[in-house]
Amino acid sequence: MISNVNEWEQLVAARLLEFFDARTPWHRSLWNPGLVLTLDEILEASEAVRMSVLSEEALNFAIETSLKQAPLDPGVGDSQRLKTLQMALRPKLRFEGLDFLTLRHLSQDIKGNYLNGWVAASFLPNRPKPERAARAIASHLLDLGFSGDYLHRWWVYRLFHEQGERPLAELVLEAHALALKPPRSYDVLVAFESIPKTKSGFPRDWLNASSVSQWLRKSGFDITGVRQRGGLVFSVEARDGRAAADTVVEIIDNLAARASISTNDDFHYAPRAWVAGEKVPRDLRQRRRGVHVRALYREDAIYWKRSPSTIDAAFELLAPLETSSPAAAIAGGWAAIEALLSEPNDRGAAADRLACLVACSFPRAELTLLSYVLETNDAAIEAKLKDVAKNRDRAAIVADAIHGSQPLTLPGWPDKAALLRMQVLLRKPNEKLQDIQSHAAIAFRRLYRQRNLVLHGGKTNAIALRACLRTAAPLVGAGMDRLAHGWYADQMRPLEVAARARVSIAAASEQNSTCCVDLLS
Repeated sequence: MISNVNEWEQLVAARLLEFFDARTPWHRSLWNPGLVLTLDEILEASEAVRMSVLSEEALNFAIETSLKQAPLDPGVGDSQRLKTLQMALRPKLRFEGLDFLTLRHLSQDIKGNYLNGWVAASFLPNRPKPERAARAIASHLLDLGFSGDYLHRWWVYRLFHEQGERPLAELVLEAHALALKPPRSYDVLVAFESIPKTKSGFPRDWLNASSVSQWLRKSGFDITGVRQRGGLVFSVEARDGRAAADTVVEIIDNLAARASISTNDDFHYAPRAWVAGEKVPRDLRQRRRGVHVRALYREDAIYWKRSPSTIDAAFELLAPLETSSPAAAIAGGWAAIEALLSEPNDRGAAADRLACLVACSFPRAELTLLSYVLETNDAAIEAKLKDVAKNRDRAAIVADAIHGSQPLTLPGWPDKAALLRMQVLLRKPNEKLQDIQSHAAIAFRRLYRQRNLVLHGGKTNAIALRACLRTAAPLVGAGMDRLAHGWYADQMRPLEVAARARVSIAAASEQNSTCCVDLLS
């Protein structure tokens, strides 16, 4: 475990665990992939530009993003490597040109030494802020293909249960060694309740019901309550068991899609998958991406009572982003955004408009969560929150306390990290809201690029596709929630809500403690 008195290490560790936890709310989650994956994405985009799948503008936006990110990332390495990287990241990067080949070589070099760079940075007098360090380390590990479930358990054991005290740098070095290990082969059994036959009968390598039971017993699983008529064992390369199960879910989704357009027979698989070598089966129903539009419930609008509007249709398009296969999720998610926030001459601008809504939603979301934590841990705040029902008013009370530099009692490091972020935001609201908007815009611009790769290039295995869904989906839900509230509660069209958000960010002032609470009111 790490030292209890080292604040920098405790803050980094707390944020790492939040980034790996599937239950983390959108405003505390990772919003974008790491630098290495971004560089690989640029290489892929360069080829897509040559094939007229992506525009030069889309490629240049990704390049500009990396140019801003690289100097702040110790994982790049020494100053000479950074300079070489900056020289290669030129506008209009030509596929298979000298800069392209240089960038590809640098990307592989940085990938192999990335976490070592962050270990070295942790010993510097002016080491990076905890938030930046945690985001870089977490995104790099997730981008490599590890599941959040596996990484959360890996870090929890070393941070809290391992005997003895070690500096965080040693744990990062251990994570670096883990990252260098290649993916391994996993056998994953999926049982079927019904499956259509092919022209030649059941699929190749099909196991009948008794063979499935035999496989499960041999692998040490309890077969009580398992209903099935046969199954298939998939051998996949993955970083861990959860990641292997997720890979198999995508394969099954693909097979289900093929079956639905080729036969009229049912295709139903069991809700669990069994990974050989693991102790418990993996639940296949938990693949949800955190797209929450709670305003539909709050405003009693789940069941619309009139002719459906454009915004009602957009929520139908949005639904695949939560649970569908990656290609369908990307296509539907962006279609919903474009339907509400684009204009005919600039489809990509919808990304920036949605980013404004996310930025305006961020302070109240964080302040509201802090209010519930403080209510049970801080006597002074508890007294002020007594009988306060509205989240807006709860958030305002906490904002006043932070703005007035009132000492606040928070028991956990994740909430202490959130308090530090809100102190900075309330001190420089305009600057920090623009920064939040910029990060959200990068996520949504990536979503737009991935959509174009899928729909215009038929590329369903793009390098950043799954990372994009993991990071952007909860943000899309947060932004669409504001549009739903604007429409059902205030009768405001989506572009009117986006305009209000833009004006509110520009007018935010540190003189008013509640300005960040009422950005969309």
